[in-house]
Amino acid sequence: MHAAEFRRKVAEVYRIAKEVGTAFRIDKCTPDGHLVGAFGQIAAKLAFGLEFGADGEEHNCTWSDGHKKVEIQVRCTGAGSIALRREPVHLIALEVSPSGSFLLLYNGPGAKVWQRVRHQSALQKSIGREALLELFRTVPPEEQLPLAQEGVL
Repeated sequence: MHAAEFRRKVAEVYRIAKEVGTAFRIDKCTPDGHLVGAFGQIAAKLAFGLEFGADGEEHNCTWSDGHKKVEIQVRCTGAGSIALRREPVHLIALEVSPSGSFLLLYNGPGAKVWQRVRHQSALQKSIGREALLELFRTVPPEEQLPLAQEGVL
């Protein structure tokens, strides 16, 4: 499936959820949880050429340039924040909108984000959209995964 078709399908899911919510007078009927996470993994796979599956805990994808293999944690939000349980080797954080578009919030070493959240007492450490964008601005290009396909993000 090409990126444009994928974005249309995501937008269609949001449209259907809104339609069902309106029909049953549910104020907030939006995709969340595992579905939004799956959307993010698919978007990251298309954008960065990732492979699903990883050996390490807290990682769900891998990336390779033919010389080295990196374990990746992909997180996606539709609600403004992501959660982590452990420090990922590399983190890609995305935000999905009801239009089916994706915004890259972070692409870089997981240590930078973990350093920001590790003091939290909860098992799942939370970090918001603006904090991720702020940290992303500090990641040099050589520490970011390169885009494999334009038009996804």
